[in-house]
Amino acid sequence: MNPLDPFGLGRQTVRLGVAVVRAVLDGVTPAGPAALAGPRSGPASGPASGPASGPAGPTAHSLGAKMNDLLGKAIELSSTSSRDEVFHHVLDQLVPDEARILSALSDGSAAALVHVHGWTRAGLMGEALIENASLVGRTANVALPALTPVYVGHLLSLGVVETGPEDPELKDDYQILLAETEVLAAIKKAGRGPLPGRTERRTLRISAFGKALWDASTGGPS
Repeated sequence: MNPLDPFGLGRQTVRLGVAVVRAVLDGVTPAGPAALAGPRSGPASGPASGPASGPAGPTAHSLGAKMNDLLGKAIELSSTSSRDEVFHHVLDQLVPDEARILSALSDGSAAALVHVHGWTRAGLMGEALIENASLVGRTANVALPALTPVYVGHLLSLGVVETGPEDPELKDDYQILLAETEVLAAIKKAGRGPLPGRTERRTLRISAFGKALWDASTGGPS
């Protein structure tokens, strides 16, 4: 019995099987039995008609097709349709808790917002230990209030909310916010010698873009 062919498959089949295994191990997709059986006599074949694997291959082609599709849509869409495309894209990125925060700010009200920074050796404001701490999560009755800074940061990145200067009318809210366990811990950790961490008081409001999104989504003023 041939030790390379214990099942009596024949030399050609064994050669084909070895070639397939070798091709897989080398990370090459086998081209089929004809290609693996070795060179054949006759004129050399022309270049392969399949997609290239280099920069002009399938990936580049699909990216080009997508770009052409977007450019084609841009010509066909009206300003209203284009706006709705943007709004749909933004809404697709929101989680329910973020939608609740947007709802809580949709009446134009402001929410207290606090950043906590450390100090540099030069006595300047340094790295932020907490950003976007706010009571707006509680106001909006979010499911995960501890993630409010994350939610606010994401909403800011989408441009649907914006920050502004400290509002003296929110004095009580700032006091409550600065007494939060996480904020107090950050102030202590950010301290340098006798100096506690530096707190930066801001406000959070819905932006003009966010208000337009809210109105378009809820049937409010156009």
